Amino acid sequence: MMYLVLTAMLALNVSVEVLKSFVTVNDALETTNANYHKKNEGMYQLFQNAYVNNEAKVGSQWEKAMEVRAKTDEMYDYLQQVKWEVMAITEGVPIEEAKNLNARDIGRQDNYDDPTRYFIGDVTTNKGKAFEMNQKLNEYRQFLIDILGDDAEKVSFDALRTDYPYEDASGKKVSWEIYHFYHTIIVADLAILNKIQASVLNAEYDAVSQLYSSVSEDDFKFDSISARVVPVSQNVLQGSHYEADIFVAAFDSKSKITATINGQKYEGEAGSIRYRVPASSLGEKRVSGTIDVPGTFGVKSYPFQFSYNVGVPTATVAADAMNVLYVGVDNPVSALAGGVPDKDTRVEITNGTLTKTGAGTYIARVTTPGVNAEIKVYSTENGKSPVLMGSKTFRVKRVPDPVARINGQEVGVKRIDKNTLANAGGLLVSMKDFEFELKLQVASFNVQVSRNQELSASMPSDGNKFTSSMIENFKRCRRGDKVFITDIMAQMPEGKRALGDMIITIK
Repeated sequence: MMYLVLTAMLALNVSVEVLKSFVTVNDALETTNANYHKKNEGMYQLFQNAYVNNEAKVGSQWEKAMEVRAKTDEMYDYLQQVKWEVMAITEGVPIEEAKNLNARDIGRQDNYDDPTRYFIGDVTTNKGKAFEMNQKLNEYRQFLIDILGDDAEKVSFDALRTDYPYEDASGKKVSWEIYHFYHTIIVADLAILNKIQASVLNAEYDAVSQLYSSVSEDDFKFDSISARVVPVSQNVLQGSHYEADIFVAAFDSKSKITATINGQKYEGEAGSIRYRVPASSLGEKRVSGTIDVPGTFGVKSYPFQFSYNVGVPTATVAADAMNVLYVGVDNPVSALAGGVPDKDTRVEITNGTLTKTGAGTYIARVTTPGVNAEIKVYSTENGKSPVLMGSKTFRVKRVPDPVARINGQEVGVKRIDKNTLANAGGLLVSMKDFEFELKLQVASFNVQVSRNQELSASMPSDGNKFTSSMIENFKRCRRGDKVFITDIMAQMPEGKRALGDMIITIK
């Protein structure tokens, strides 16, 4: 409604008495923008809570939301700078002084000559500030459409469009720049700029809301969901252990779940619960409980029950840490033949080697990722021919990529204070959600700094430390400058491995 009033006023021959109305509209728009900021921060907080609760599921959309925030801050700050510049030109004061002014402070509130020269300039060259704004608004709108992808059609960013068929008072078609900023008094210009800022903030909210809503607790794509139990074996040895994977069918394997089994709490990973209890007596054992699945917006529980039998001895093979063996690390494995002395047991592995560390315990070193490793347990009791007592197959994987960090912040950090960056000392690297402790470090990386749209020469480091040249460049950065950290190489157990690049904006 306020924008409609503003538009109607612009069509009038504005008198001094009307100027106060423009100032009032401008004040109301500034209040609206402040409220939009609070509203958007509330959405980001809601989004962040969902990210903390389920990083694996929400992570990709949260990173996109952070890109929207950075791009919106850049666009909003640009428009704020335009307001300061036009006030400085109109009042004939330095830009720093103009930053402390508002529409009520302007002496010549009906001045349109200076603003027109600033915004329009020579209409034949299209070099006035309004033409630059037009381009930036279109780029910002396209950025939001691109980042939402197929979901962009669910959100309207028409308030940012500048290609409508505008007409002047005589009905002649005019451009967006001429319609809004040609012979427009300074207080009206400020109100229009505040309205554009409001449109930017509103578009930010709509984009982030759409990203948030795309992460749904109802994203199961199957007809039914129920608890499932997959035991390693229905029959176990007296004196050994019963093992089973308990999970939700059609469940997102990235979710971290818990379960209550026979009154006791268990934690799981990769979409399953490892249930392990001593098989201390023979006979049928009954088990019941619930498996609890965390979603973005809460936790749902699914009941289950099953039974198993404890019978006569057979071979037991298990990885102590997980159901996966990793290349380049020591994987602890237990391998026992029930009822057979350890000295009469022989254990073999494919796709790797085994080193015995104790009675029934081994270190497995596997070689080729993607090729399963099978561990077989044989009995060689009393010098007889080896008898296969049992076996188990493990997946073989490469150690996951580590995460490069600056001052404790992970890959994906978008904004950082230049002093924090300069004092960080260099890059750290660590594993995320990995069961083994590995001593890793960054082997090399390159840095380039973009200041005033000029890219510095590449500055290499043959270790994990920032060089003096890098630190000197960091200290010369200003707000909005960008730092590109590329060609990051981490020293892994199997050799060097390339990590993702980092693009940082100085705040």
